Amino acid sequence: MRLGHRITTTIAGTAVLLLAATPVLAHECVNASKKDAASGAQIIFDGTFENVIWATEGVQRRLASGVIDQETGEGFHGIIGVDFEGDGIVDFATWTNVGPDGAIPLQAQLAGAACKGIVNVEDYMDCLD
Repeated sequence: MRLGHRITTTIAGTAVLLLAATPVLAHECVNASKKDAASGAQIIFDGTFENVIWATEGVQRRLASGVIDQETGEGFHGIIGVDFEGDGIVDFATWTNVGPDGAIPLQAQLAGAACKGIVNVEDYMDCLD
């Protein structure tokens, strides 16, 4: 019981790391061709980034053991999902701390076809209009 509470508390605290990282996400990317935004996500937040909806067991263990720093997010590399509508379905997913220097190079994000494959988040938002 104590471990479960500790993991829940740790996961809840992780929302703080994404609140700090949110401006960085504007420079990240999304797979515009991906049919299921939730596939591959390691942690899923609500649209406010204040509540963790779900996290893999691996993320839970890395948080509990300190491999992922709760305050900075250092140590987390992977896909973050977000449920903006609160319906339990991931609406958007992006990579964080992935690729050289912690990001997929901007050149790679901008090199492909518009609204297909890996695209910059800002360009992806235009695809939704």
